[in-house]
Amino acid sequence: MGGSLYLLIFIITIFIGVAIFIARTNHSKDYYADIEIDEWDCPDCGFHVQAGDKCIYCGAKKELAT
Repeated sequence: MGGSLYLLIFIITIFIGVAIFIARTNHSKDYYADIEIDEWDCPDCGFHVQAGDKCIYCGAKKELAT
């Protein structure tokens, strides 16, 4: 019984180690690098959009400031 308990603990430890290794290698620093985060007011409906370049209510695109 003692040997099987050590084997079980060893397998669980190896599994946790592999899971931690995979989690650390897939870690990215820029989660939201592709999202436009500037706030703007929709020119069509007046809704205050907090993130993105398209209004979620009317579908209007953000006007670029020149």
